[in-house]
Amino acid sequence: MCDLRRRGKTNRIALAGVNGKKFPGIRAHMKKNISDVYKDIDINMEMYPDDDIIDASAYKTAISKFNKGDAVTIFTPDDTHFEITLECIKAGLHVLVTKPIVKTLEHHRILHEAAEKAGVLVCIEVHKRWDPIYTDSRDRIQKLGPFSFLTSYMSQPKHQLETFKAWAGKGSDISYYLNSHHIDYHEWCVGESSRPIR
Repeated sequence: MCDLRRRGKTNRIALAGVNGKKFPGIRAHMKKNISDVYKDIDINMEMYPDDDIIDASAYKTAISKFNKGDAVTIFTPDDTHFEITLECIKAGLHVLVTKPIVKTLEHHRILHEAAEKAGVLVCIEVHKRWDPIYTDSRDRIQKLGPFSFLTSYMSQPKHQLETFKAWAGKGSDISYYLNSHHIDYHEWCVGESSRPIR
């Protein structure tokens, strides 16, 4: 986002979280790894809540500070996507949500209807589509004829369990936040070339 701002693609940037006490560390990390390295990138941004506050609804305050037509990216625990996305849609904001966008078909339909009503774009970020290995295999699959069978297995490195320990296996699990890549990959490979029969 800071690079997009440097290139004139966006201007205001805000970061919303739950625990403002983490923000000084985040700013120090960004300074060390971005602005100290790339001197022309400004890392300043609005942060919600304040540094000394813990507030799970701080995203609502952040949303209220932006205008219809502005854009939001949501990279939060899986079980928070629906509520935050719906709040953004109601405020007339365009949304990019990391996968899985939601965990139930009911929530997916609610977001779809709300987005159509509000006239906003809601998209899912599935970054494996830009992974060269996945792109190469998808391109090779296209030469094999109609789709017939796909099996996939994704294991989880132990360090990811530490990273996601606050919610992994509780509010969500590997089937949603990692294997959703392979569900999307399957759909991407099949495209319009085949149709499910069983």
